[in-house]
Amino acid sequence: MLIDAFVRIFGPNLPVFGLLVVGITVEKYYVSRVTVFTNVLALNVSFLSLEEAPRLLVWYGDIGLLLGTYGMAAYLLSMKTWRLYNVPAFTMYASLPVAAVVLAAPSDWWIALLVAGVVNFVGGMLLESEGVAMAHWRPRHGEVSRFIRTKTMEFVDPYGVHQKVDLEIGFEP
Repeated sequence: MLIDAFVRIFGPNLPVFGLLVVGITVEKYYVSRVTVFTNVLALNVSFLSLEEAPRLLVWYGDIGLLLGTYGMAAYLLSMKTWRLYNVPAFTMYASLPVAAVVLAAPSDWWIALLVAGVVNFVGGMLLESEGVAMAHWRPRHGEVSRFIRTKTMEFVDPYGVHQKVDLEIGFEP
């Protein structure tokens, strides 16, 4: 069976990597609040394979579980999340930091979190400032943030014709 091959490759961490893949996919194409929830589930599932997890690592997982649950509830109820949620959620519980923590040794998890969190935050800011919309580095995708800020965006119709759309005026000729 194909699943046997996955189990041989990933071992007992298969559920963790499955949740991270879902999180990364959702982060790339959808809403990051859902990603925080799936990433935190992956993080906490990874603790189950440890004989003894460091206390601070468990607290990191518990705080993430609270943030992830709040983010998922906010998404399901169409509520806006605030900076107090957004900053820790999108720097410490995004896919890259969580994957780094899961892959790191239990004694070195905080180094992996620090490095991956900084890379995630700084990299996201740099990419977004260059106009590259690779992932949800913030609560909104970069293109959505630019559209809200400028109220214009480029629309490509099914025939490949590029048109500028102005929110207040409509299509520009």
